[in-house]
This record gives sequence, C-alpha cells and structure tokens, in this order.
Amino acid sequence: MKCSVLLCGLLLMQAVGLSAKEQVRLSADDVKMVRSEDSVRVSFRLNVGGLGRDYVLKVTPLLRGKGGQEACLPKLNYGSRRAQIVEWREGGMKKTQAVAPAYNKAGEELLYTHTLPYNDWMEGASLHLEAQSEGCCSKETLQSLRLLDNAMLATPAELFVPVVPRSEPVIPVVEQLAQENKFLGVWTGSVGTKEDIDRYKDEATLVVYFPVGSVRVVPEFENNRANLEHLLSVLDKIAAAKDSRIAKILVVGSASPDGSAELNARIAANRAQVLVDYITSRTRLSPSYFEVKNDQESWRFLRRLVADSDMDSRQQVLHIIDTAPVWDAKKKVGRLGLLMKLNGGKPYHYMKQHFFPKLRNAGYIKVFYEAQPDPELLSLNKAIDLLQAEQYAEALHTLQGNTHFRADNLRGVCHMMNGDTEKARTLFQKAVAAGDPQAAENLKQLEELLNRSR
Repeated sequence: MKCSVLLCGLLLMQAVGLSAKEQVRLSADDVKMVRSEDSVRVSFRLNVGGLGRDYVLKVTPLLRGKGGQEACLPKLNYGSRRAQIVEWREGGMKKTQAVAPAYNKAGEELLYTHTLPYNDWMEGASLHLEAQSEGCCSKETLQSLRLLDNAMLATPAELFVPVVPRSEPVIPVVEQLAQENKFLGVWTGSVGTKEDIDRYKDEATLVVYFPVGSVRVVPEFENNRANLEHLLSVLDKIAAAKDSRIAKILVVGSASPDGSAELNARIAANRAQVLVDYITSRTRLSPSYFEVKNDQESWRFLRRLVADSDMDSRQQVLHIIDTAPVWDAKKKVGRLGLLMKLNGGKPYHYMKQHFFPKLRNAGYIKVFYEAQPDPELLSLNKAIDLLQAEQYAEALHTLQGNTHFRADNLRGVCHMMNGDTEKARTLFQKAVAAGDPQAAENLKQLEELLNRSR
C-alpha cells in the first residue's frame, strides 16, 4: 500500500538570493496494523522527497476511531543530521522529548513501528499522518495523509452477535391441560382425606349423571356424552405426552337422598364401578389406576345447590341439612323426613324436581397427575441463561448429551465465542440440517466474518 501527499513550500534563501519552490513529497509503503491479543502493532515505511537539507519534517501518526476517538502515536522527526543539529541549537527539539529522530540522506526510507494497547473502538479505525516542515526560513503544514481505512482488528468471536432462542418456561402437557380442566390435580401420594374429597365436590370436577335408579352409563343423558368424550380426550393427551403421566383417578359414587340408605349406598357403589369400567374399556388404563369412594347420599352437594338457589324456604332447608342427623334412632325421624314435612312438602318437591337429578351421578371424577418436564428442554433453558452470562464452558457442560435439535446451535455459539470457528461452523451446519432457523443466521454471520478477515 502506498499513499502520498505534496507540500509546496516557498523557501526564501536571503543569503544567496535563491527564490525556488521546493515540493516536499510524503508517502508511506507497507502500512500495517496487526493485533496480537491485547495489543496492536502499527508499522509503515516512510518516504520523504523534496525536503531541504536544513529542514526537518515533524510527523505525527494518528489513529482515529469511527466514534471520534483518537490516539496520538509517538512522533518522529525526519531530516538530515545537519537539520536536526540546527533544531537543537535553536531549541526547537529537546533530546529528551518523545520523538523518534531519523537522520537520513535524501530519499532515504524510514521504518516506523509502535505497539499500543488494543481498545474496542480501534475496530474500523483509520490511520493518518500529520506532518509539518520546519526550517530556517519557513514553517508549513502538509495536508493530512490517510494511510489506512477501516482497520480490521477485532477477532470474529468479538464481532459475532449470537442468535439464540429466548429462555422460556418448560410447561409439561398435563400442566397446560390443568389450566383449563379443574378436574386435574397434582398427585401428592394419596387422593386426600375425607375433607379433601368433600372439597373436590365444591370444585369444578367432572360429573356423569344417571337416570333415577340406574347404574348404567347413558351418554345421551344430560351432558354425559360431551363430558365423557372430553375426559377421554384429556386422558389420551396425558398418556401420549412424554413429560406427563396419570397417577390416580378418583371416582366418588353418590345417589340422591330419596330412597333407603341401604339402597342408596348400593346404587352409589355400582355407579362408581360402572364408570371405572367405562373408562378402562376405552383407554389403556388398568383398574389399578382408579380409587373408588362411596359417598352414598350427597348431602353436601345438595346443600350447595340449595345455598346457590333462590328457592322458597331456603334458610329453613339449610338449617335442617346443617343440624338434623341423617337418622335419629331415638326419635325415629331423620333429615329426609323433616324436609318432606317442611311447609307441606313444597320445598322437598321443588328439590326433588330441580336438585335431585343432579345428585344421581357417579359422583365426582378427579384425575391426579405427575408432571415430568423434558430434561432436554430444561437443559436448553439453563444453557441459554449461561450463554447470556457469557459462561460458555458451563453452557457446554450443561448441553452434554442433549439431543434436542436446537442444542447444536447453542454448542456452536459457545465454541464461536471461545474462538474456535471451525467447531462452530460444523455445529451450525449440523443444526441447520436439523431445521434450526437461528443456526442458519449464525452460520451466515460466521462466514461473513471469516471472509472479512481474509
């Protein structure tokens, strides 16, 4: 590389009456800026022509960043031995100042080198020479000479901007389903206490209804078909998911309060069992997945229906349900009999028509699950967090054994940021072949950076 600039200097030699214009020619060859780890070495070969024998050319190399930053390198004084002696005598140059003096014959080449610490702003910087000719008769400034543009000093790893997915919560399929299906619950080792089971009834559990006295599942009755199809669909989705499993299904059989207690108990038990048979015959679930509870007469659910209604005598009905025993052997009277006698039996007949059909069901179905998050997705998330923290070795360790199609892109980023471009390229190519679009962006960026540095 060679750059040059001309300076027209008017030299007036009064002693001999010389009135001739000399042209000072300044140029540089073999201009280099080379980075080695944390330092930059600047070198060039300076050529000067047309400089009078009593003149000194004072040259200042300047490094200018794109953002306006500037570094002034050590100056050099170019001129003959005689010219520099004149400078010293006249006090224009001290022997201790930070310059690189050069004594030369006319047209003699000068090698300049200097090493300085590397800063990020030097990437893309330009190298300039500022020069001034000084002699016995004149002092003139040369036009600035640009030696180098857009210095490429940063390594590909320093310029590389990783393209990686965002870390996102890993939500197993069953937990996503549980957000919309309240009959799904987390398995804690048991279906819970009687109080827990009573609480389930107050929640939005799945219910299958039965006609009066029936112990057969009738899809056409009430909303049974939609409920059963939805239940089977949810169970199939959980069974098909690798990150979820069914732990236990609780079926609580019940009956309406009308009729004898012995009959209600038998009906409730049979209804629960036929529902278990219905589910096992349509899924791959064995009977061991089920736990059956007999609620017999569902007084608790009846109370909730009454409390939520605007029926006549509502407070009196609630008082009887809350205080009267199901059967008082001494008084030969029970809760059902008191309700049948209340206000001529009108509240009872209202409940029999509006509420009892809702109590004639297989009770409540509660499905308990265990979530088993995909370990590879968890590994990806952790690796992404480590990448953002610039902990590349730790991220690589986290990704060991991960076969997810996005894992190779993350591995490639780790190697790229560690300066191993060949490993990075191989991994990016593998990830692209697996269908990772972000790996394609990283591979393109890597190739551009490598072509830039050639």
